[in-house]
Amino acid sequence: MSQLPAYPTTDPSQSAGVGPSPLERLRDHPWLPAAVVGIALLVFAYLPNLLSLAKVWEIEPNYSHGFLVIPIAAVILWRRINDHPFTWSPPKTSWRTWALLALLLAVRAFSYETGRAWTENITLIPVAACVTYAVGGQQLLSRAWPALAFLVFMFPLPEALNSLVSQPLQNVATKGSCFILQLMGMWVIPAGNVINLTSPHGPEQLEVALACNGLSMLMTLAATVTATVILIPMPLWKRIVVLLSALPIALISNISRIVATGWCYYYVTDEAWRHRSHDWAGFLMMPLALALVGMEVWILSWLFDDREAEAAARPIGPAVIQQRSS
Repeated sequence: MSQLPAYPTTDPSQSAGVGPSPLERLRDHPWLPAAVVGIALLVFAYLPNLLSLAKVWEIEPNYSHGFLVIPIAAVILWRRINDHPFTWSPPKTSWRTWALLALLLAVRAFSYETGRAWTENITLIPVAACVTYAVGGQQLLSRAWPALAFLVFMFPLPEALNSLVSQPLQNVATKGSCFILQLMGMWVIPAGNVINLTSPHGPEQLEVALACNGLSMLMTLAATVTATVILIPMPLWKRIVVLLSALPIALISNISRIVATGWCYYYVTDEAWRHRSHDWAGFLMMPLALALVGMEVWILSWLFDDREAEAAARPIGPAVIQQRSS
């Protein structure tokens, strides 16, 4: 008696190389639906604030990077969750969390009624932290806090702090540019925020305007450097060094722009070309700053062993305990 031919018992989809379905992938992240609902409610509640911030990003060159903050924060959140997986279970949110959320919303309402726009906008971050804790508890919050903290770059500085920072940056940019130009052999004399230089076609004046104080470079570079140290595994001390270097690198880039503009004023007499050179030098500030940051990271990696970076990339929480017990 002949036997029937044996047929494979494997799933045809697996033999065809078909990956898991979206529903199966969703089972790996059971917290995702609740997170999507929480984010949607948060965006709906703060939509007027986000729209007003978008107008600031569009008008103010110091904060034009604000359009990229939320997408970068989303990448940071997804990267942190993938690098540090955890077993999600519905958290038992205590009344303290809801009381804190109610207090924050009350502060937001009071700030709106009293015209404190900056305080009203900044409540978005602690409110988002409360929603994150309610969705995933301590485990999710411990992974999401870098992304939440990165949202601070969406907000412009308070007016008093902006004035306090802008004036010293303007003075440093003027004096630093004069010092470099003098080292390069140009006869320059600073007078306040105006650089008086002697060119072959007569005396010239180069004004370091308040808009050229380097604050826009500092804010954009600080956001870029912060995202870099969060996304790239490195020891804590190296993260701190790279973060602290954002201010001097921003000043170096801004001074380089003013020095390049000064030499253009020295050689070029056409006013249209002078404006073009000023704009071109401004466009090159960010590539120069990023190149300096990359060089700094490379030098630190070359001078010091990066084996500690592996510890920075290890999963946190229960995963570490399981690895040690196995």
